[in-house]
Amino acid sequence: MTRAEIEYAIDEQAKEASLDLGMPRDDLAGLPSQKHFATIVTGVRRSGKSTLLRQWVHSLKVKVVSVLFDDLRLMNFSSQDFVLLGKILSKRKAEAVVLDEVQDIDGWELFVNGLLNQGVQVFVTGSNAKMLSRELGTKLTGRHLDFHLDPFSYLEFLRFKNLPNTPDSFLDYLRVGGFPAYVESENRQVLAELFNDIIYRDIIVRYRLANTAPIKQLAGYLLSHIGTRLAPSRLKDAIQVQSAKTVLEYFDHLTECCMICRLEQFADSPKARMLAPKKVYACDTALASLFEHGINQNLGHKLENVLFWHLKKQAKDLTYYHDDKERECDFVLEKSDGSFSLVQACYELTDDNKARELNGLVAAAKRFGLRQGVIVTQQQSDLAIHDGCEVLIVPANEYLADNKG
Repeated sequence: MTRAEIEYAIDEQAKEASLDLGMPRDDLAGLPSQKHFATIVTGVRRSGKSTLLRQWVHSLKVKVVSVLFDDLRLMNFSSQDFVLLGKILSKRKAEAVVLDEVQDIDGWELFVNGLLNQGVQVFVTGSNAKMLSRELGTKLTGRHLDFHLDPFSYLEFLRFKNLPNTPDSFLDYLRVGGFPAYVESENRQVLAELFNDIIYRDIIVRYRLANTAPIKQLAGYLLSHIGTRLAPSRLKDAIQVQSAKTVLEYFDHLTECCMICRLEQFADSPKARMLAPKKVYACDTALASLFEHGINQNLGHKLENVLFWHLKKQAKDLTYYHDDKERECDFVLEKSDGSFSLVQACYELTDDNKARELNGLVAAAKRFGLRQGVIVTQQQSDLAIHDGCEVLIVPANEYLADNKG
């Protein structure tokens, strides 16, 4: 590319970005920023990473230059063009630089390292966490701050839609999810195109997969089975691949592009945790709705999915499920002080399921020496004492508003 072509793309992007800064994200205040360190923002496509950084740039009192590499005007940008970009940044006396979706350009981490050495503040976004971490670990060791952005939380959804915090609003959130563009339009084509973008651009192209059908089939299967335990060895026939190893590789691809996340079973040893079946959750309930059939909306699993991300953000990676082969508790949170808390997800407590839900929670409480736990429902509110354990039953909309982490 020529310097003029790159400058033109940067200027046009700046004009487009200035039109709408979007709704301020709750995570904006927690975005790490420190001179001589690159801030790395990861998350699934269309979760709002670029908008978050536009909001951050708007708040800075320094000269900032932003470059979006996921742009047709820069489709021919290659590693050698970083020399031209460096000259442009120097000419514009950039004090901070945003490199948006730069991970597909070879040598990007060397360019970032050079900017840091010049005292330039750097922000990087990407939709493949593992690819970013590999380069960061080799070229930017000790010089980066990591940050993960999810789609809208429930409270952000309420603010964006100007809705009251009620059980009905929470039902809307289960149905619509948190991808900003879909929340705004509720056009299912937006979801379908997002799914295809993730599959083709973040997986098939990136990993050079010749056979595209199995990864799409696996993604659809996982998104239609959120909150359930899955064994990769049992999925190879369903997606027509020859080995469980291939299924595991596809699992990793879907995890690395942030489409799904796996939850481990709590066990006393790391080896036991690794060998136990994993539960799978979608990055957002909206993608799961793409694979619903008929009137089945899987509301119970969607409620569990929302709680998973809410609790994961509170407890970082120290979240598990508990299973003693007879009874299950959906979420075990291990806190930084070594204590535990328990949360069970149940869309509606009925005479048919109440004993199962209470027994699963109490079994986990006994294992961890606790005398209390929480069952989160769609709209029920109550208090129960079961086998010596105090169980608070609370509507999801109240729980999510009162437990912000």
